Order: sequence, then structure tokens, then C-alpha cells
Amino acid sequence: MVFSRSGYRVLAHMIPLLLSAGAIMDVGVESAEPSVATVQPDPVDVGSFTIQREGVRVGREQFSLRQVASPEGVEFELRAESAVGERRLATRLETDTAGSPLRYSADVREGTTTVLRLGGQRVRGRFATLARTDRGEAAREYLLPAGVMVLEVESVHQAALLLRHRAGRVDFTVHALAPMENRERDVRVTLDAPTDTVVVAGIRLAAMRWIVDDPGRRRVIWADANGRILRATVPALGLDAIRDDVPR
Repeated sequence: MVFSRSGYRVLAHMIPLLLSAGAIMDVGVESAEPSVATVQPDPVDVGSFTIQREGVRVGREQFSLRQVASPEGVEFELRAESAVGERRLATRLETDTAGSPLRYSADVREGTTTVLRLGGQRVRGRFATLARTDRGEAAREYLLPAGVMVLEVESVHQAALLLRHRAGRVDFTVHALAPMENRERDVRVTLDAPTDTVVVAGIRLAAMRWIVDDPGRRRVIWADANGRILRATVPALGLDAIRDDVPR
């Protein structure tokens, strides 16, 4: 949903914060307690993927998923940097216990040129974003129904949140935001095969195979019993991301 005139005036005061270094803000997140020092995050999963297109290596994504449990209500922090050809993407996402976004940033470069800088944060039950490109600035706010998550097609690791918060379900629907593309949609997640295998670093690992029906960008995901992503494909784009090392 696009901002109303009054909503845009509120966001205008946030522009310096939303687009500050790293685009992650330390103000405005809903909290019942004053902010204090964040607890040192515990790693949940750290690793990298080699990305192939039509069988040819085209890039790599490095990521970390950490449990934070801060007094501000932040439960998880996801960071990633990827390079596919000349395109470089850096993201940081902070979520609550349900995996819903509290803060988000994304920076995209093509070669040495920054083509997108986006910042977002939860404000009064909505998620407000501000994007800067060579065409100018664009503001938007999204409603935050229960269980909404951030899921960008360029980010392999973000799918881990879908599985981590599935609550034992094998067929469910999540309302997902893609702030980089300025869109939202319903994504259906289905367990396609409870038992499958994936080869990671020359080792055959047991995996569960999931189908993520994302309109126009259907994905197949292989994950271990702990929900850690081992492989992900986007058949329509000919993309295949395979984990470089066995999760520890």
C-alpha cells in the first residue's frame, strides 16, 4: 500500500535514518522496553552457496543467521552478501520471534555503481520502506498481518525463515514481502518429499524437499531436519544454488 499524504510526511522525517550507513536504524521499532545493549548473537547457521545458471557457475552468496534475543524484540538477524556477475547485493534483516520483519536493508551495486539503496522498519503495526535509485526516492508501507515474512527472489538464505517457523506444518501459506521489487504476495510452501538426498562438498546428505510456489518464481528447496538450506533452485530462471560446505 502506498503512503497517504500524512504518512509520507512522517516517513520524510525518517529519510536520513532509513538511508544511513547500512540502512539499519536503532529507533522507531515497536518495543515495550527502552533499548539497551544487544545480547551477543548466537549462530544458528553460517555458510555460503555457489550459484549456477544452466550449469555454469555465475556467483556466490555468503550468509549468516543468528539468534539475537534483544530487549528490543529482535529475535533473529540475517546477513548476506552475494555476487552474480557484476551485480552485488548486501542485505541485513532483523525479525521478531515469528520471523516477521522489524528492520531491513538492501544495497545493490552493478559494477561500481549503486543502483538501489533500501531501508525499512516496523512502525505502528506497518512496515515502512524507502528506496533510492537513480530515478529518485520511493516510499511505501505494508500492512503486517500475522506471520508475514520478507522473501526476495535474489536471496537464497531467506527461505530458511519459512521452514524455521512452519510449526510442524507440511502445507501452508505465508504472506511475503519483496521490498526490493516493491511487491507483496502469498507464497504457498509444500513438502514435496520427506526423504531425499543432496550432495554437498562431495558428501551425500539426507534432506527434505520443499516446493515454494512464489507467483512466477517457483522454487525447489532442499533442507536438513533443522531447516538449514542445502540447495535451492529457481527453474524458470535456470538458477541452482548449492551449499559449499556441510552445515555444522
